[in-house]
Amino acid sequence: MRGKAKQRVSLILVVTMVLGTALTGNTVFATGESSDEQDRIKINISKDSEQTVEQNVAQTIHVTAQGQCSQSVCLNVYLKNEDGSAATDIDAVNLLTSDQLTDKNTQKTIDETLKDSVTLNDGTKTSPKAEWKNDKDENGTVTSKYLQITMPADATAINFDMQLQYRTDEASYTKKVLVEAKAFEEEQDITEAAKRADESKENETTVVWEGQAVSQPESEAADEDADGENNINTVSETGVYTLYFEQNTIDDPHSAWDNATQISVYAFSNNDNTGVLQMYKVPESDSKNIWKITFDKEWTHVIFLTGDDWSGFFNQTEDIQIDWSLNSPCYKLRGDAASDNRKKVDTPFEYKETPLAADGITVYYDATLSKLSYAKTENVKGTGEGIPHSEKGQIYFYATKDTGATPYTGTMEIASDGNYKDVYKVTLPKGYIKIRFAAYPVNNTEVAANGDATDLVDIPEKMTKPCYYGDSSDDIIYQDASGNRGGYWGEAYTVRDAERGKKNATVVDVPNATEKRDADNLYVNTTIYDYYSDYELNGKNRDNYPKQGDVTNNRIYQPFRQFNMALSDYYQKNQAKSPLYWGNFQNYSDSHFNDIAETMGLFGYNINSSNEKFFYENNSMWGRWDSKNPLPNGNNATQGLVANQLNNNSLQLETESNGTVLAPFFDKDFLNGNNSKNTVLGKVYENVTFPFVKNGMYWTFDSADNTAANKNLQLKYDDTDKYFLQSNTNPVKGCTTTEQTKDGNYFPLNSSDQSGDASRDQSGDASKLNYGFGQKFDLKFRLTSDGKVVNPDNNKKENIKFDFSGDDDVWVFIDGQLVLDIGGDHGVVTGKIDFVEKKATVSKVKNASSNESQSNVEKFQENVETSFPNALDTEDYFTKEHTLTMFYMERGLWESNMKITFNFPQENKLTVEKEVDTTGANEIFKNALADVGTFDFEIKNLATSGDPKDVSEPSSPEVKKVFNDYLDNTSISGTGGYNSKVEVIDDPTNSGKGNIITSYYPGKKNATDPQSKTDERLVKIQAKDGITFDALDSKGYKYLQFDVYNMDANASGTDPFVALVDDDGTRIGAWASFLTYNGRNNNIDKQTWKTIRIDLEKLKEKILDVGDKRGFDFSKVKEIQFAYWNDVTIYLDKFSFVKPASGEKTGFTTEQKDIPDYGSINSKKLEPVNGSYYQNTKGDTIIYSDGLLSIGNKESAIFSDQFRRGSYLSIAEKNVSPDVFTTTWSLYENGAIVKANDLSKTTDKVTGSGQTSVENQSGYEVNDGRKEQSETVTKPNESTIVFRSYANPDSTTAVIDLKAKYVNKLRTGSISLKKSLSEGETESKAGRKYKFIIEYRNVAGMKLEANIGKDVIKQTIELEAGKDTTIQGIPAGTDYTIYEVIPDNADYSLEKVEVTVPGNDKNVKAENNVVTGMVVADDDANSTDTAVRFVNTVTPLISISGTKTWEGRVTADTPRNIVVQIQRLNPTTNKYEQAKDKSGNPIPNQVVNIDTDWKYTFTGLLKYVDYTAKDKKEYKYKVVELGTLKSSEELKPTTPDPQNREHIKQIAGYYPEYKDGSFDITNKKTGTLKIIKKTGKNGFLQGAEFTLYTDSNTTQVAKDHSGNELTGTTGENGELVFNNIKAGTEETPITYYLKEVKTKAGYVLLKEPIQITLPYKYNEGDIVNGNKVTESGVTWNLTYTIINDKAFDLPASGNKGIFKFIVIGITAVLVGGYLLTARKKSRKKRVPRRG
Repeated sequence: MRGKAKQRVSLILVVTMVLGTALTGNTVFATGESSDEQDRIKINISKDSEQTVEQNVAQTIHVTAQGQCSQSVCLNVYLKNEDGSAATDIDAVNLLTSDQLTDKNTQKTIDETLKDSVTLNDGTKTSPKAEWKNDKDENGTVTSKYLQITMPADATAINFDMQLQYRTDEASYTKKVLVEAKAFEEEQDITEAAKRADESKENETTVVWEGQAVSQPESEAADEDADGENNINTVSETGVYTLYFEQNTIDDPHSAWDNATQISVYAFSNNDNTGVLQMYKVPESDSKNIWKITFDKEWTHVIFLTGDDWSGFFNQTEDIQIDWSLNSPCYKLRGDAASDNRKKVDTPFEYKETPLAADGITVYYDATLSKLSYAKTENVKGTGEGIPHSEKGQIYFYATKDTGATPYTGTMEIASDGNYKDVYKVTLPKGYIKIRFAAYPVNNTEVAANGDATDLVDIPEKMTKPCYYGDSSDDIIYQDASGNRGGYWGEAYTVRDAERGKKNATVVDVPNATEKRDADNLYVNTTIYDYYSDYELNGKNRDNYPKQGDVTNNRIYQPFRQFNMALSDYYQKNQAKSPLYWGNFQNYSDSHFNDIAETMGLFGYNINSSNEKFFYENNSMWGRWDSKNPLPNGNNATQGLVANQLNNNSLQLETESNGTVLAPFFDKDFLNGNNSKNTVLGKVYENVTFPFVKNGMYWTFDSADNTAANKNLQLKYDDTDKYFLQSNTNPVKGCTTTEQTKDGNYFPLNSSDQSGDASRDQSGDASKLNYGFGQKFDLKFRLTSDGKVVNPDNNKKENIKFDFSGDDDVWVFIDGQLVLDIGGDHGVVTGKIDFVEKKATVSKVKNASSNESQSNVEKFQENVETSFPNALDTEDYFTKEHTLTMFYMERGLWESNMKITFNFPQENKLTVEKEVDTTGANEIFKNALADVGTFDFEIKNLATSGDPKDVSEPSSPEVKKVFNDYLDNTSISGTGGYNSKVEVIDDPTNSGKGNIITSYYPGKKNATDPQSKTDERLVKIQAKDGITFDALDSKGYKYLQFDVYNMDANASGTDPFVALVDDDGTRIGAWASFLTYNGRNNNIDKQTWKTIRIDLEKLKEKILDVGDKRGFDFSKVKEIQFAYWNDVTIYLDKFSFVKPASGEKTGFTTEQKDIPDYGSINSKKLEPVNGSYYQNTKGDTIIYSDGLLSIGNKESAIFSDQFRRGSYLSIAEKNVSPDVFTTTWSLYENGAIVKANDLSKTTDKVTGSGQTSVENQSGYEVNDGRKEQSETVTKPNESTIVFRSYANPDSTTAVIDLKAKYVNKLRTGSISLKKSLSEGETESKAGRKYKFIIEYRNVAGMKLEANIGKDVIKQTIELEAGKDTTIQGIPAGTDYTIYEVIPDNADYSLEKVEVTVPGNDKNVKAENNVVTGMVVADDDANSTDTAVRFVNTVTPLISISGTKTWEGRVTADTPRNIVVQIQRLNPTTNKYEQAKDKSGNPIPNQVVNIDTDWKYTFTGLLKYVDYTAKDKKEYKYKVVELGTLKSSEELKPTTPDPQNREHIKQIAGYYPEYKDGSFDITNKKTGTLKIIKKTGKNGFLQGAEFTLYTDSNTTQVAKDHSGNELTGTTGENGELVFNNIKAGTEETPITYYLKEVKTKAGYVLLKEPIQITLPYKYNEGDIVNGNKVTESGVTWNLTYTIINDKAFDLPASGNKGIFKFIVIGITAVLVGGYLLTARKKSRKKRVPRRG
């Protein structure tokens, strides 16, 4: 149907963003110190076209920006509607999250698009962090939609595409969207944008989508039936002409027409005709006998006939002139005949065929490859057209039912979808199960004459969108081939892969073989890229290609047309400066490429020009500006075809805008289907070992040398799942136009059976040779101190060199910098690299500026020298490890030569490699597990020969500066938290560390806690001597190092928090797992010193607090801060800023006597190899220290010439949790598993072992069981290996290359989750799903969620009532929290949560309707899942939460816990009692402590007394404090139970305060006042009465917290104690007045009340037990000793007086005694004083 039906519109806008690229194309890098003036980002947005965007039309927007800031910058790209609102209906299809991805072929994730998109100050690439943001108002409406990209401070450029998509169901629409880019630094807009001529800003632009409803033509509307359905339109603008014939009864005496089972037709015009063609019956006309045929040409005349041949005039009609003015002309017989007996026909009528209901299956056809025309190629059938015959031409179909009767034909419609442009579809009526596709109107199953139709194929039943992927034309289009075009069925809109799609298809034969490595060879890791020819793209093997006698034609010259066209699309999209192609691009008169160029339309080739640049770059015979005169030969390199630097070890091409893009032919993603053809264009063989043999002092390979041990290399496959190149007896030779090559060539994907044969009478020829492949070599090496090595043959030094000779393109990079450029599709060219001279030489190079007037000699240069790039001219050039990366390509006829020689220094190596296997983990952890951190290894050595040799001082020694030596205690402090301790002590571990810090903070910091919680647990270390520390970059410090010791043997080790503070108060810090240096594991171990290294570069980005100045000042580091998660005691050694050491190699080989023994010769035992050197995967040289090294997943540590031959080596993985990983190890020599017979081999040097295998062995220590034949050294008891070759252990010259590979398999566990309804209740809403959230923290016990920048990973689960599910693949060691999300308007409540099966998991508990626990692996035989059940009820329930607060501060006498109870007012008794749940069970009491942050929540509380009552009455609740739970020591052997009131004791020194309307409890301090009444030094006075008042006038009697008046009488011992006195805080104490109101007869009363404050502060210098106290303090417990004398009378002449003797003592709990003041004596009186 057309016209009125609504159209679903999918419009894509492509936005290309380049941050840092100026409009001129030059990248601007900011340098020097940043300033306020520089902190601006200039942004410009421009667009290619002002046209509105219609359906499936792409429009490119360019966003440019430049500038650099002193800290990280956010670049926000906003999408806004015309009215300024958020354009929420716009999607970015290449910037999706992984869970939004639905089609990997047309969509991309943010990570994929932004990978390596940021350019840093030093020119390297990195990936930014980015996410889509939706700002909302208070009503939840999205007010702003934008992409936020966070870039580091040293970012100068960003480059990525942004594809915007708008969808609508409206037939008419106009959509305008403003795209605006802004830059922010700390929320400050730093955007700089000029105005355009039209006053618009340069940082914004508007794009428009617009479409109009298509009105239906009147002619089409007239053809509609009453129900609105169209008839089949038989004469259309598409050139389809349909003719009908009605087989009516004419009582034919010959019965030729009445009973005919086949009607045929013969059409003709002028001198052209169709021949006899069979018509077929219209499916819906079984009773009418209507026959039909479809033409693609307007024939003028026709003859109908019965049968399918000219059997006589009786079966023919007369010549009929077709009346095409009718929309669908139909003819039938009149019954009479002409004079020649041919039948006459009646006047034609218009037949309105009603199409069958298209209610069957929709079938697709992918014409991506089949559409290519081979026109003008020699020996093609017809005109060489494919299916369809032209771009976007018609594809016809012919479908049948199972009987083959009633065929259904027609044309297919284009069904493009995203990048799939050449997909067609048709929906068939029900019952049709076979289909044929053709480029012409097809009416039968006859074989296509020109390969432009397929077989009649069965339609797959089980596919959702069955699509037939038509084959490319090679070889069906050529005259020596017969049959129909092939193809295969697959799902529509998926990557095309004929090798997988076709049964038993093998494109390249890779024979199985067993790899046998020679200890005398060098094996280099390579990658082979096989590019498929058009023939191979059909899933076919070159072995079966028809043999070609003549190879001088475009059939042979251009076998890679489809591959080249995909490359062309990539080049055009990215505007590549030098597009490179595969094949022989002939510029001679015969078989000129120009003859077929128009069919391919390659970017960079113009059929109307001479194309000098194209042939210059793709054919070595042609100079730059001369397309008429070829060069004398093809041995000419073309330089400048690729970029000068690699990007993450990937080859790049330059673009016209002076940018770079990846070279697609060395891009695995491109070859695997991420290309314009959505086709697997080749195959990538990774980790292919390439053998080099030793020739003197050179490692060599020469494809022409048929005597070498590595001759005639062919790709083979070992059952150990590895590819390797194996030497073969017979060579594979190339093939020229006249003869085969003299010597063997390098064809790794061919066997000798396919060798070139110019005589054409044997099995091979050029068509079977694989001339389309690339290879990448990666070789690590180190130079000597002077770049020279000693030749052992003459003892003379020679420069270290690398030489190549061969064809085609070769590019050699050193450390990512282009050094040797032998580009071009050329013959043999030689290139040499001299590492002393730092120069590269190429034997012959085409002159890029040559022209037609120059002689051939002037068109090229010989022995062209190029100096190394400046980037390689570094201080450590001769000392660091380098990486040589060579790209080799074979991309044209006729030969493939390769010769490589190099004399890099020979080194004996031990490699320790780590691999982490996370298969089986749940998909939600995929990104978190992408980096599982690092693992520790301990290497020890016991030398068995030679003299002691100390470790040599490195050429650049390590520099380590201590921040604070802990000699000044006042420079170390804590935060004074409850029951915490931070102090300096002498090292109690006897490790010789001297002064260390001991730190303890109670409780555990939770992952959800904010930074403020971490800051409550800090250890603060001031810089030494109270000054600041200079750690500027210029000092070379790379990391901060310190040792830490965890005292608790049971606590699992996690990473600490580390921060730096400068003198301005700016603080940078993070948890150490974010700050690893060189992958060093930063987790703290158990009861052992662990060295932590903090990467200072990473730390720079972690800003926590900002001072007045901008940025962190490393020249003035004032303080280091440390914190830890757990409730354990931690020891801290000194913090040091470290500049790492670097070393160098000094000769071609290292003499055994020069290799250190690490003290083992004297000790005769295994010793740590401290001071040895190893290289990490990045190529950094690291000194082994602290007894450990750390490497991560797919990383390795390589020790070169660090161990003597015959040494015992102990290699052990340390500190890996067996609860989280299972560990296996394997031992390799020269990259292959050590064989059993080599393990058992006994020779002069070693005694073999009984060990049968060293592959996949369980455990942490490698062990080969071998024993070194030594008279002085005994084999250690520990597991060891002998550092010798296994294949040739007695050799003193064979290179030793051993590898211990450890594989840690992640263990996983499961959780079962069930949703139930309360007993007796049923679901009120059918199909309702309940939502659960599972939060995962501390993933795998390693906090791996930090890898994705999160503190928690959340998973949403939905379950119906009565259903359950099991969440599998959760990494062991992961903490989880499970809770149900109940909507605010829900008509149900959560009644309870139960752990129905505890399973294996640890710490599993269900509290407050939340389940928490830690996953334990369930891979053991007897393991069980943890099962939890959430029970819902219709009974309304509530929860109540509160917090316990300790007034003032937590002190030493604060209890460790309290027990709280939820109570409910009984409406009958009107008394509060322990609350009960829905089932009548008491709500359990809760224990609250520092681990719960003193918070509590009670759940499952009934909201109403009777929720079914009409007038509902709510329950009243309160929380009461019961006391503190007794300890296990107090209740031995009983376990403390908070539900048992006998296990709860009252809290001394505090009383709870409750507030109306709140469920919080504040505990306030109480004091104790003890009065001792004495009559003298030793006498005690009983019966004295005292009262405590709150006012100085002693009118208001004080009361304790229970309301009891504080008054009493001294007892027999003269004592009176007032308890539970309300006390204030240290800041606001409460004042009381103690008055003696009555005393025993004959004794004197106190004259004045004593003023008392609670709490009471005492000062330094007061007398305590007769001694001066050295520090101030505070107490809540006071003791007053009052001495009264008896009353007596004086003489009458004298005065009557009273003398009071008072000694006041204060009990100070903090110092464990009495605080007493000295008594001052006076002759006149004793004055009472308070101490």
